[in-house]
Amino acid sequence: MSAVEAGALRPTGRLPRVPEGAWPVLGVALSMLALAPLVAMAGASVPEAYRLLFEASFGSAFGFGVLLTYAVPLILVGVGVAVPYRAGLFNIGGEGQLLLGAFAAVWVGVRADAIADVPGSFVVPLAAAAVGGAVLGGIAGALRAWRDINEIVTTIMLNFIAILFVQYWIAGPFRAPDLSFAASPDVDPGFALAHFGRVARIPASVLIALALAGAVGWLMHRSRVGWRLRVLGLSPALAARQGVSPAWGAFGALTLGGALAGVGGGAEALGNQLHVGFGFSPGWGFDAVAVALLARGNVFAVVPVALFFAFLRNGAGLLQSELDVPGTVVITLGGAPVIVVAAIVGWRAYHRLRKGDV
Repeated sequence: MSAVEAGALRPTGRLPRVPEGAWPVLGVALSMLALAPLVAMAGASVPEAYRLLFEASFGSAFGFGVLLTYAVPLILVGVGVAVPYRAGLFNIGGEGQLLLGAFAAVWVGVRADAIADVPGSFVVPLAAAAVGGAVLGGIAGALRAWRDINEIVTTIMLNFIAILFVQYWIAGPFRAPDLSFAASPDVDPGFALAHFGRVARIPASVLIALALAGAVGWLMHRSRVGWRLRVLGLSPALAARQGVSPAWGAFGALTLGGALAGVGGGAEALGNQLHVGFGFSPGWGFDAVAVALLARGNVFAVVPVALFFAFLRNGAGLLQSELDVPGTVVITLGGAPVIVVAAIVGWRAYHRLRKGDV
């Protein structure tokens, strides 16, 4: 056998390339497959569990409306995590940004009742929500840009500051006097976001979420600003040689991410809960990190992944009530594909580095 033939038969060590858009699909498939053994361990029927999981979201018009309601904050906060991710940054502060954005929206929705009946007045509290989230994101961005403080640490710590700040106000100066529990007053009905359909109750906030996701997706993939952020994520040194300021890029990416997460909180407050209480968020800000990671920072992929996470959360209650399957079993499935996909991506990267295939 010739040397050429031997070389042709020798394994190259290269792994088949997976299209970027296939990773979310792979993650969702892995998550759904992981449900079966967990349900079986709980002593329930696996086929019945799958049927109930789909029935919760797609078995009725009302269930579908609930699915979309759950998805709105996940989409917006997920995009708020994906934008910094593309710039090489990790925004773990979505929970605090969402909560502070919701508080700002409710504050304006209560105090600015004089303009509540003006058409399109809901934009005012949503803008306040964006500012509230942007403040937290901007603080983390400023500390990263000009003091090189890791944004993972600052965004996590700012979560606690935002949560305690909001809890102080809704338990004290901004507490509704007619409630037996700590919560803010309801926003003026003129600011509330509409719903479509008497049964389905499709939230108008989902249109806002999709519009913003589309606009930010265009910004990241079709504009010079997005190109600059993506180059920054690839290599800060290369970005600097191309005239991109790493400091301003980090500040802008985290500020924009915080603003989007804040709008997610404002949309939930104006379109669903109408006030802010201690249990306002079931953890959307943390789920959104998994959404963005599974989407691999692709803003357009965030939408279907967020819908999948909302699908899991919507079905968890039905599986618990009908089959006695703990709801946490279903919800934690969202983390399984992230871990598996991250392991695969990391292993592939390590393999390429060893072989010099970069």
